[in-house]
Amino acid sequence: MKPWRTIRPIALAAALLTAACQTSLASQAAVLQSGDAETMAKVKTVLAVAMGRTDIEFGAGDPTETPAISVLPRRPSSYEDRSPATPTLFDLTLSKGVCYATRRDTGEAFALEGVACRPLEK
Repeated sequence: MKPWRTIRPIALAAALLTAACQTSLASQAAVLQSGDAETMAKVKTVLAVAMGRTDIEFGAGDPTETPAISVLPRRPSSYEDRSPATPTLFDLTLSKGVCYATRRDTGEAFALEGVACRPLEK
């Protein structure tokens, strides 16, 4: 076995761990500055695209106080009496002055253009 085959995966793993640390340090938990209709419409538009749906409904919670937004699953059809679907959760973060909604199940981040966030106060 050639030595570069052993070193290459180790170097790749080290590079990925370093990148992961830098990414997490650059962003911080955030909340929306305003919960007005215009801001929520912008957030709804971005999250609808993120979920591949035309219309979404937010779950319980106030994104001006908590750094998470839940999107409810589609309502059951008239032929269903219950559904095992659960809400999809997005975490709000602030990175370099830009507010992002990061989908918890996939880790995919979506920029909330035109939406103001502030860092979460501890």
